[in-house]
Amino acid sequence: MSLNKARVASELLGLGTGGAALQRLTIEREGGDPVEALFNPSELSVSGSTSWDQEQPASYSGANAAAVELEFRSVAAQTLSIELFFDTYESRAAMSFKDAVVSLLPTVLSERQATDVRRYTEQVAQLAEVDPDLHRPPICDLRWGAFDIFTGVLTSLDQRFTLFLEDGTPVRATLSCSFLGVSLESQRRQGELHSSDVAKTRLVRRNDTLHSIAAEEYRDPALWRHIAKANGIVNPRDLKPGTVLTIPRLRP
Repeated sequence: MSLNKARVASELLGLGTGGAALQRLTIEREGGDPVEALFNPSELSVSGSTSWDQEQPASYSGANAAAVELEFRSVAAQTLSIELFFDTYESRAAMSFKDAVVSLLPTVLSERQATDVRRYTEQVAQLAEVDPDLHRPPICDLRWGAFDIFTGVLTSLDQRFTLFLEDGTPVRATLSCSFLGVSLESQRRQGELHSSDVAKTRLVRRNDTLHSIAAEEYRDPALWRHIAKANGIVNPRDLKPGTVLTIPRLRP
């Protein structure tokens, strides 16, 4: 059986027929290093829905019984479903284009060099864990070259390990991921550690007032009463430097 080296090299290295390298899908995570797909996915699925209430007027009957009135309720956040494939059995990502198109290709394929595939899958799994600095899982931007695919949070992850070395080390895995879309306003609020929806503490400095602190923390000095109430402050003028204040979270 003949081996089409150019075709195999193209498939293994993620190269197009013209020889130019294809961009890899990248998950840019908030407050951390990006996660790069080892192999680009074959398809993406984005879905969304709207909610309507259906009401049938009492006056309708007979042939007109199917007529209904619709009342709009809400738009649900979009969801992205994607499968990511990881295979470290052949060390494919380490090969160069030159290695693939010359006679070394069969040698590389027969060497069966492998590393633990969890080196890559754990990077994806961490996207569903609580970040200690953000106090929540990170918001992710999925990009594929010029294609800005989706912005959201990882809500579901199914890991399937399908190939193992003799010592039990997993070397092949498929990850089924679901992301829930995040609005631009949500990103602005959640992505900012100093935003009003993150509870924290604040050390009172010289010349600070409750009004100035509320302006810094909430961008509205009129909200100083939230801070006073959370800290049991009766006289807002009696604010001593060095005092540690609780800055409560503003609920929508």
